[in-house]
Amino acid sequence: MKEKVVLKSARPEEYGDLVVECRVIPNEEIGTYLATIPEERKIVATKKKGVKARLGVPGETIHTVLTTIIDGKEYILSEESATVKEREQADGTMMSDIVVTNIHSTSNEEYVVKAAKFADTYYQDGDEYMPQSDPRLLTQVSENVIIITSWGAKAVCLAGGFIVTYDASKNDYNTLEAGAFASTYEVEQDTKKLKLS
Repeated sequence: MKEKVVLKSARPEEYGDLVVECRVIPNEEIGTYLATIPEERKIVATKKKGVKARLGVPGETIHTVLTTIIDGKEYILSEESATVKEREQADGTMMSDIVVTNIHSTSNEEYVVKAAKFADTYYQDGDEYMPQSDPRLLTQVSENVIIITSWGAKAVCLAGGFIVTYDASKNDYNTLEAGAFASTYEVEQDTKKLKLS
């Protein structure tokens, strides 16, 4: 199945929106789809760049905007909002979610992370928080696709971007924009044939 997606212009005063056609891949079919992609387009990589982080204010809304560059023009790939919540921790105390700013990403986006997950994922290094080593399988796609995540969201992955495998046994996948990959990840296992188009 195909679906047309409108990528909003990040600078509408300079240029208009862009319509792209994407192949839609239901969550339960992502593993099968990835198996059809040649091995030379698969790598193991780890996020290596730090982030800024702060304690969120309960009720605060964080608007996340991911952008991509196509032919030198910036377009909005996705937008979503999340509300900061106060949650009970393992020791019974209450703590607010963490607001993370991805300062090395092409989008410089902000997003909300549960405090416990943040503590398991990052460690402090000066005024930044560095990711724990957590290698992931990344598969580069050669066509525009939309995957349906395990939580029911649509994630657009343009040609040259990556589908990230978190847990194949649980159909847990997400997408990674090519520019975000280049600016925040390092290859752990290079097939040497990977083309970062």
